[in-house]
Amino acid sequence: MKKVRYIQVELLSDTCFSRGEGTAGVVDVEVEHDELGLPFVGGKTLRGLLRDSWLSMRHCFPELKEAGERVFGPEADLEEKSILRIGDAVVDDVTRRWVESAARRDRHPITPEAVLGALTDIRWQTSEDRSTGAPAETTLRSLRVVLRGLKLYAPLLWLQEQVGEDDLRCLAMSLLATRHAGLGRSRGRGHIFLTFEGDLDETLRVAKGGAA
Repeated sequence: MKKVRYIQVELLSDTCFSRGEGTAGVVDVEVEHDELGLPFVGGKTLRGLLRDSWLSMRHCFPELKEAGERVFGPEADLEEKSILRIGDAVVDDVTRRWVESAARRDRHPITPEAVLGALTDIRWQTSEDRSTGAPAETTLRSLRVVLRGLKLYAPLLWLQEQVGEDDLRCLAMSLLATRHAGLGRSRGRGHIFLTFEGDLDETLRVAKGGAA
């Protein structure tokens, strides 16, 4: 059976995949990005989102219990027994090569800060004082968001030669069920759309039990 090579992650709204720290003098909450300034989503983060989606619906599909454990590992798995590994979701190769070339050129090389600034924006938010409904004091903070419309691609590594139809079905269902990620989901951010190699029709077909 055909193995799926990668997952496409499309941002349908501005999204903040936080790196757990800020950038001094710029933002309080910074997004994940590489040395070129290109945003990405860590493979472990993406796998965690998919696994959570599967665990939330697995009771509805008892016939896929073994497949789910093969793809995502058994519950409380500390030994990485799953047959699937997911790489970081990054920009396409053409975009990366262009940025690398622009960063190496002798005249007016592009900086990582300029690249990051072109693909992101900064948002401000506060907590609400429940007693008054006004913004709470000293809670104003800034966070960077990756702009909607960006598409990222996460490579898949299957650790066995044969991948079953049920295995792919579990993954496809998890992709379609994963709709939000990152910080600020309750504020309209982090709406994402996941598919097999950018092909929605194929992803739907596999999720319904069709062979890939």
